[in-house]
Amino acid sequence: MTAPVRVAHLVSHPIPYFAPLYRELATRSEIDLTVYFYSDATLREYLDKEFGRQVRWDSSLIDGYRSKILASARNAGRKGQTRQCNWDVCRDLVAQRYDSIWMHGYNHPTSWAAVVAARISSAALLIREEQTLLHHRTITKRLAKQALLRPLFAQTYGLYIGEESRRYFLHYGLREDRLFPARYCVDNSVFQSKAAERRDSRESIRRQLGITDDAPVVLFCGKFIHKKQPLLLLDAFRGVLADHPCWLVMAGDGPLRAEAEAMVSQLGIEGVQMLGFVNQSDLPTVYAAADLFVLPSALHETWGLVVNEAMNFSLPVVVSDKVGCGEDLVRHGWNGFVVPHGRVDDLTRAISTLVVDADLRRSFGERSRRLVDDYSIGRCADEIVDACLAAAHVARARHRRGWWM
Repeated sequence: MTAPVRVAHLVSHPIPYFAPLYRELATRSEIDLTVYFYSDATLREYLDKEFGRQVRWDSSLIDGYRSKILASARNAGRKGQTRQCNWDVCRDLVAQRYDSIWMHGYNHPTSWAAVVAARISSAALLIREEQTLLHHRTITKRLAKQALLRPLFAQTYGLYIGEESRRYFLHYGLREDRLFPARYCVDNSVFQSKAAERRDSRESIRRQLGITDDAPVVLFCGKFIHKKQPLLLLDAFRGVLADHPCWLVMAGDGPLRAEAEAMVSQLGIEGVQMLGFVNQSDLPTVYAAADLFVLPSALHETWGLVVNEAMNFSLPVVVSDKVGCGEDLVRHGWNGFVVPHGRVDDLTRAISTLVVDADLRRSFGERSRRLVDDYSIGRCADEIVDACLAAAHVARARHRRGWWM
């Protein structure tokens, strides 16, 4: 029997979206996974500046898979953003002599030190990266990326989360034969079971949220920050409301919330329910009340996993052309609409089209549900296993010939 490929995964901190994937990978006999965190901050209550509040996640983040939180990661600060290298992680990588080292991103100093650790230990190096080419970068930043990323990508394998991520890897020189999909996903089975559980109680859920009639509900879930464009959405919703009765539910918090509330009050925008921060276990109830989902982000929205969640509830979706998952998850005119970012009139028209047509919402929503099935934890785990096995096989062969990568 072939021994499993030993895989070390490096990531900044425990992340709610990633834990189900790690648990699934822990069940795969082809690999032996150990997850290293740069910080343990999210395992307890911490200040999330973008939410503008203390946050404590109500789901388990480290159960069901093997992880290592070494001394440097303990009390290391929010999301490992102390920008200090976790030297003990790199020493452990060398000592353990993994077959594959899989990093999430490359922005942390530990990631760059891990490149050296991979070379010393003759491990294959893989990077799963979220970045896209959708947002503007200065010429200085573009040149710096070319100088840093081309040498890095020349010795790595890329795990792309979607088509925009794939283009990013190719743009900075990663060879196509070293690229593997590792599509961004949520735990579809959990969200779909929650959708089924709440289907018969939809009306009572809507009443609990303050929705007093059967008019369509537009849903936004996200931080109240400029990137997510909550004020633009309010402006668009006001235009929709002028001609069609509907509601807007906004789940989230952040520095723009006070401005959003003031805008609602000053302009007399009716039908807006601001729920504040909603924890993971309560989100399915909010999705169950909605009729369509909107994410109008303007900058650096590398994917938008809330879109995956909404699609599991059979919701049509409207996103801007700066949302990274748009090409993968939103087929314009089929299960939703992709609109130019920052264009309130286009956003208003897209929302109005869905608000006025219940049959269109239903057909778009059914297609969303079918499409998101392809973005499952199981399929993503398959893709990552395939990449780790392929990379380790090549690394072993080259090591036997006396050179690396």
